[in-house]
Amino acid sequence: MKLFKQAKPNTLRRSLWASAIITLSAPMLAQAAQEAVINVQGVGAVEVTPNAYSVKLVVEEEGATVGKLNTQLDADLRSIVKFLLNQGIDEKHIQSMQVRLQPRYTNTPQGRQQEGFTLSRDITVTSTKLDTYDKVLDGVLKRGVDRIQQFNFITIGEGDAYQKALIAAVKDAKQRAHLLAKELGVEVGEVVAISESGGNMPIPVMRAEAFAKDMSMSLPGQERVEARINVSFNIVQ
Repeated sequence: MKLFKQAKPNTLRRSLWASAIITLSAPMLAQAAQEAVINVQGVGAVEVTPNAYSVKLVVEEEGATVGKLNTQLDADLRSIVKFLLNQGIDEKHIQSMQVRLQPRYTNTPQGRQQEGFTLSRDITVTSTKLDTYDKVLDGVLKRGVDRIQQFNFITIGEGDAYQKALIAAVKDAKQRAHLLAKELGVEVGEVVAISESGGNMPIPVMRAEAFAKDMSMSLPGQERVEARINVSFNIVQ
């Protein structure tokens, strides 16, 4: 009788490994197909009319000693705050805690030398009285404000507007995903990931010299509140 030769252990191990690869390859391919996704960005926007303004005022003093500078700055600040309160602006809408102290240098034949200090203070003001903002700016400039750092028309309570923009962004993402899927001949499945990618863009800064030309012609117009989201949908083959 002819006996079959027993397979070597190494040969048998290689055969079992090859079988395992063949057996697992189909589920792995199926899993890869299930993990195919469509990534889209949804954008939503809502137009709102600003109902307030925010302005950052800067007061500066230069001198040899910090103590004297601080006394001068405090006097200017008291005059400015008193004027703002008389214009009907609430005290809680006036912030003046940010202070900066910087040494001043000049170039001399002996080299760079310090010549005193520059002490500055920021005053941030928010008001809903849009019809008096030009009077307010004129008044603070006469009472020691050295420059207007920025001026923004804003919308107080724009959280509701952002939520509406966010809902619009979700609808936009769905529409984009279905449009892409239709062109690719596939179907959109469930959402596997979603994240916010950005919010409302700030209103452009307006400098002090812009107000000096013609404040009366500056109108708030409308503000565009935007929401952006990134969404990943499963692809159904």
